[in-house]
Amino acid sequence: MYMVVPASAQRDTLYLAQSEFGDSLSCDYLAQGIFLIWWDNRNDLSQEAAVLLDSMAVYRGTCLNSLNFQDPPNPQNSFYFNVYLHESGDVFPEAWGCGVGTDSYGYPYMTLPIGILNDWITISHESFHVFQYSSDAPGFSQNDCFWYIEGSASWFAAITYPEDENTFVEAESLVRVPHIPMWLGYDNFPSYYPENWQRYVHQYAMALFLFYLTEVNGVPDSLICGGFYNAESPQELLPQEYLYAGLGAVEMRNCFIDWAAHMTNDFDFILPSQRAMAEVHWNTYADPNDDNEFTKIFDDSSFGECFRPADSVATTAWSFNTYKVPGANIDLYTFHLLGDVAGSLGDPAYFQGKILVKNSLFGGRFYDLDMQNDTAGSLTIEVTAADTAIYFIVASMPEIFAGVDQVFQYIINIEKGGTSVGSSVEQPEILHLERSTPNPFSATTTIKYGIPATGPVRLTVYDLQGRLIITLLNEELPAGYHETEWDGRDASGMYLPGGVYFSRLESSGQVTHGMMTILR
Repeated sequence: MYMVVPASAQRDTLYLAQSEFGDSLSCDYLAQGIFLIWWDNRNDLSQEAAVLLDSMAVYRGTCLNSLNFQDPPNPQNSFYFNVYLHESGDVFPEAWGCGVGTDSYGYPYMTLPIGILNDWITISHESFHVFQYSSDAPGFSQNDCFWYIEGSASWFAAITYPEDENTFVEAESLVRVPHIPMWLGYDNFPSYYPENWQRYVHQYAMALFLFYLTEVNGVPDSLICGGFYNAESPQELLPQEYLYAGLGAVEMRNCFIDWAAHMTNDFDFILPSQRAMAEVHWNTYADPNDDNEFTKIFDDSSFGECFRPADSVATTAWSFNTYKVPGANIDLYTFHLLGDVAGSLGDPAYFQGKILVKNSLFGGRFYDLDMQNDTAGSLTIEVTAADTAIYFIVASMPEIFAGVDQVFQYIINIEKGGTSVGSSVEQPEILHLERSTPNPFSATTTIKYGIPATGPVRLTVYDLQGRLIITLLNEELPAGYHETEWDGRDASGMYLPGGVYFSRLESSGQVTHGMMTILR
């Protein structure tokens, strides 16, 4: 140990130098504030070190004064925090990269490759880790929490350098593997997951959600950072649970699905240069065989059919799926969502749906599904000639904040067409069911449908288990538009309990489905 004279008069105090890796014979050094920077004396890095010290002093001021963080244990015990600038072949360990570690004295230190000295996104990210180091929140030290350590450090870099094109280079992974839990990280990475770039960088990419909270929705920075230090009352919640409690269930869920929708809308809340750089990184590093951007792309043959995704791509907790309807034209589209009431491990489910309509003139329009309960909802929208594509986003947001294995399944149905009975159109081109009205209903509902050709028509109702409830119609009908009423009773005349039921229409070798909800 020995005293080091700081490079600037702007210092807190004089600290002791204690280094496992640096010494005054083989290294040069520079100190300011709590930081002591070392480098191999065969290099001259004094100017770079001075700039780095000035910047790290600013980061420290923000962390301590605005975010209520604490200094690492080194200066708390009168020692400098060591920073090592290294390259291959110098006096420092050859295996070093970029990050914060712990030395043999039990104190943290930072390593920065010399070539990264102009990468302020990385430097600010790693500097944030320095002030996370003494975090005392038990809830922030479990396997399902470590995404937040990296995500919040990248968030800090993003709000510090909001115009840097490299701020969100991992962002594309969020829409290409949207079905994985928001808290996926190195420490809970399942053995059955593909070991690729897009899944490993997910924990860093989640900075974009924190950025959306603070910079778009106005959530205070203090909420993002407030869970790390809780000396008066230890914070037992996981970070995702902490955000849920701090924001409230409604706001947290609305922010999550809105964030998903705006990412689907070409990441419309970040700079075009940042969006472009995220695309470059995806094209350079991603595994194209693990691209799940769209769970299904619909065409005319897909409308009216109930679709249930495979478990491997269906939503987990706090994740989403995206469905695309390209080449939209003037018509009515009805979107139905029916989620399973519980996940694959038995926990209660919660879903919300959102529609994005892209328009060649005005950008994107957003619509929320009318949710009848925690798992079922529907919405009908009118699409114009200037609308180029429709996206149906299904978000799973249960009150579950741990585990990466549980799947939350659902069924969707997208109906195209809404021509009413008595329309001037004499004959439909394809078999279709309109949305029954009213829906939900308690007394009766009217099911309207179009038959493309004269012939046998069968209209039936099934429950969620696929059991036939009642046959409403089984006869020959002329081509055109028709309607049938249903009073919510089964074939024996008994009134059915409240819940969701499927209608099934068969004619001309075609089949289509709809959903109806009974309220009791």
